[in-house]
Amino acid sequence: MVLDISLDFVVEITLILILLFVLSQLLHLFDLKGSIVAVIVGGIVSFTGGLDWLILLIVFAAVSQIATKIGFKKKLENHQQEGKRGERKVSNVVYGGSIGVVIAILNAAFPYNFPYFVLFAAAFAAITADTFASEIGLLDTQTYLITNFKRCETGINGGISKTGTLASFLGSALIALAFYILPDGMNNILFAAIILMAGFLASQFDSLLGAVYENRGKLSKGGVNLLASLFAVLLSAAVLII
Repeated sequence: MVLDISLDFVVEITLILILLFVLSQLLHLFDLKGSIVAVIVGGIVSFTGGLDWLILLIVFAAVSQIATKIGFKKKLENHQQEGKRGERKVSNVVYGGSIGVVIAILNAAFPYNFPYFVLFAAAFAAITADTFASEIGLLDTQTYLITNFKRCETGINGGISKTGTLASFLGSALIALAFYILPDGMNNILFAAIILMAGFLASQFDSLLGAVYENRGKLSKGGVNLLASLFAVLLSAAVLII
């Protein structure tokens, strides 16, 4: 789509971003640097994609925070929480949002060439699915390593469980649903289904990378998330092209 960026639109987005920054600090979604970079990501996405793209980002942040807070007391006791209060750091924002930002920029640079919003949603469906799998999966004590399905320590990279797997599907489904409802999603059930499955499969790919590479120190957690997000985008693009 080609955006008609009026003064009213600029003011509207600016006010929304300021509000989001304040809320992110009050609700401990990100640390200070993470909040600043998140606002920058939101601004780029808004002016290259549109308001619906920003709304999808907000949905992603909101549901991810809910997943983070589920069983948070137990996570604190086991020292498995993000940050001190569940907040994400700037590295989480950079690795989690990079692919989405690139897609948004492509949308502005090459309009009408491709349904970029589908790819954008798929990228964040992957991150959401992984967040749900990690945060909610921690509550399941029966964890198995994805490479050999042997019992392993809960919270280990590459560990999967029934609860975590179902949670990852739910996380991806929430982003697919948000996409479907938003005007830019055009109530396209096929596109929503592509996003759902791409995000879910990318979460499993994330676990595989974690087991094979992250546990050996060959990839960081951020690098794994970045590749999983890219996997979801490439899978979605392949299906759309076919």
